[in-house]
Amino acid sequence: MAAPASPVIRLDAAAVDPATVAYLRDLVERLEGKCYHQASDVQIAADANADDADLFRLRPEPSLLAGVPEAVVSAINTLEELLRKGSPSLAAYGRHATRVRRLELQEAADAAMDELMSVNDVITDLHIAFRAKRAQLAAAQQAKGQIAAQIFAVVGAPATTRDSLARGAAALASLLPRLGAAHEREAELEMALGRMAPSFAPLNWNLEVATQRFEAADAAVHAVPHVAGSWRDDVQVVRDGATASRRARACSASTWRSASPDSDK
Repeated sequence: MAAPASPVIRLDAAAVDPATVAYLRDLVERLEGKCYHQASDVQIAADANADDADLFRLRPEPSLLAGVPEAVVSAINTLEELLRKGSPSLAAYGRHATRVRRLELQEAADAAMDELMSVNDVITDLHIAFRAKRAQLAAAQQAKGQIAAQIFAVVGAPATTRDSLARGAAALASLLPRLGAAHEREAELEMALGRMAPSFAPLNWNLEVATQRFEAADAAVHAVPHVAGSWRDDVQVVRDGATASRRARACSASTWRSASPDSDK
């Protein structure tokens, strides 16, 4: 059984106030090709910005549409109220979009934190290596000092016999190469520390930059409000609203064309 045909409402443009004719014509043109969600987006944005995108900007004042059938006036008034308030599906879409945006920003913040931790790990490893190398240098300097003390002791010891002179010479023959080796080891460690020290400045700069990037990314995350509820529920609301909008658009398209002041031409 076929669905009953929708009543066709025709307007006599000559009997309608010119301002109302202009208003209805402009409204029909602006709604042409838009689904409910698109029209709501336009109207809500216009209300927020008070700009010329307002779909109802040409509405006559007072708001009585002289010469327009009561059914059309009621429909337009209802449409205006709905578009200004939005809809559950628009609200759900907004919540879902907020969740997606916050998730994207959180991913960026996580990446910035990974970069920060990576630089921090490099600096930590460098500090550990630097402290270890410095400890090795201290040990080498201590060993060198002990060898030098032994040499001073040998040189300062009295040598009154041929045996004591021989023992002193043998001790020096053993200690002097060890002193040379200790001196070389000390020089190597000092050079190693000298090569490591300049690395701290650029790494600390990189750490500062990475910290600022993370703080900015984290602030961007917290600037987006946390949305409670399930995203699955909101996605379903949006889908249901889109389905209803398509049906309503299909059913009302002919009615809007018939209600246009130019429909009799």
